[in-house]
Amino acid sequence: MTTQATDQQPDAAAEPSQQPLSIRQIPISAPGTWFKKALKIFLHAPVASLLYGLIFSAACFGIASLTLKNPGFTTAFLTGLLLIAPVLATGLIVATRQHEQGQPVSIAASLRLIWERRDNLGLFMLFLALVMATWVRLSALIFAFKVNAFAPTQYSWQGFLSGSFDPIIIGFFVVIGSILALTVFVTSAVAVPMIADRDVGPITAMTTSYRAVKKNPRAMGLWAAAIVALTAVGVFSWFIAMVVIFPLLGYATWYSYRDLVE
Repeated sequence: MTTQATDQQPDAAAEPSQQPLSIRQIPISAPGTWFKKALKIFLHAPVASLLYGLIFSAACFGIASLTLKNPGFTTAFLTGLLLIAPVLATGLIVATRQHEQGQPVSIAASLRLIWERRDNLGLFMLFLALVMATWVRLSALIFAFKVNAFAPTQYSWQGFLSGSFDPIIIGFFVVIGSILALTVFVTSAVAVPMIADRDVGPITAMTTSYRAVKKNPRAMGLWAAAIVALTAVGVFSWFIAMVVIFPLLGYATWYSYRDLVE
């Protein structure tokens, strides 16, 4: 897709009249191919890749450090941050687009394109921010209620760990967390790369993501499982592994979009 064709796409105001884009059927092995291509991008531009990864890891580590005395909020904010990761990976997605078009991977050029797409990206980020805010508030309330520690000074890690094994808390995280995570995945699977590439409105991007997941449940289910597994590795390594994992996931997201959307 050339830059000229991209620039001629309708803006968000004309979104309701757009024809739905065709969704391709992909094999279940497609996520493996996306990761292989992502690794090539990582090796092609290691400095930019590691810089993106360091920034994201530092953000996660900073949040964990600031909320260390309030473990309920630590868990809530970190998992919430991962919910908005698709938007945080926009720079990586743009970098992959540059590489695919034969351009040098440039952070400055990525920022310029992101600025051009700021309206639609901003609206989509608002949607994810609302999901994150809902998750943070609900999880903080349930922990406070079960640990009986509404006062932050009493909200210790000992109480947190003892309360975390409560069936109600486990059930809450499994049920509510899964619903919110599934909502984010289904609506954002290809949304950010689509907005970055075509500057479509958030509604078009989210409905296209939904159709892509619906048409390819097995492959996209494997892709979601890979994201969860790699994210868990990043978190349990105290975000050190996330320096590499985050850019790989960002690059692979672009290739998932290119395979799924005509």
